[in-house]
Amino acid sequence: MNNNLYKNKYFSVLGDSISTLEWYSTPEYASYYDTEKKLLSGVFTPKYTWWGQTAEYFGGEILINNSFAGSTVCKRAGCEIPSYGCSDERTASLHRGDIAPNVIMVFMGMNDWGYGIAPTPTQERQKEELSVFSTAYTAMLKKLRKNYPKAELWCFTLPVGKRKDGEEFPYCYGGRHIEEYCNVIRDCAALFGCRLIDLYRFSAPYSSLDGFHPDADGMKTLAEAIILQIESEVQGT
Repeated sequence: MNNNLYKNKYFSVLGDSISTLEWYSTPEYASYYDTEKKLLSGVFTPKYTWWGQTAEYFGGEILINNSFAGSTVCKRAGCEIPSYGCSDERTASLHRGDIAPNVIMVFMGMNDWGYGIAPTPTQERQKEELSVFSTAYTAMLKKLRKNYPKAELWCFTLPVGKRKDGEEFPYCYGGRHIEEYCNVIRDCAALFGCRLIDLYRFSAPYSSLDGFHPDADGMKTLAEAIILQIESEVQGT
């Protein structure tokens, strides 16, 4: 195992509530893991999160965590601020001063699935609409490539959580099956030459507070799955 693949490299995160942590993600007021949730989940500092564990394992450092609770990749009606992942603001807010990220970890889509947003266009005109998941995900990666041309982009498919009683969260939610969104992420990652981290296929159901939000054990499950996939690719296994 080579745990220095990204030694001294900068990692940034583009995510939703699963990747938030009070005082460590921006914007601060949009963190799911606040004081109460930290106590319930056991996720207190970055070393308990999937992103903190991943960066630390590979010898890297978190530069920016741009994660926003409740945010979707898509532009939804009623969004008063550009919280959606494909917005100009969020896709250009992953650097600090003159320091650009070496790796951008894109872990979004859970809320798009939860809201039952159309995964792919059903009409010709929808191909250009950012309210469609595939169109919005494509736009998001295109902007990230433009803004951070030297960065590696890691795209995560959507993992399945389990509740405290051990019951797995439904694979169909909001009228859609989770793999419809995973397929879009796989296609977009291939189109833009991104590293695909297929958590849906290669992660065990993770322990969570409510089926969505990982507790400390769930964060560890996700981090281990991410690390294993990257090292397997590098070693050609």
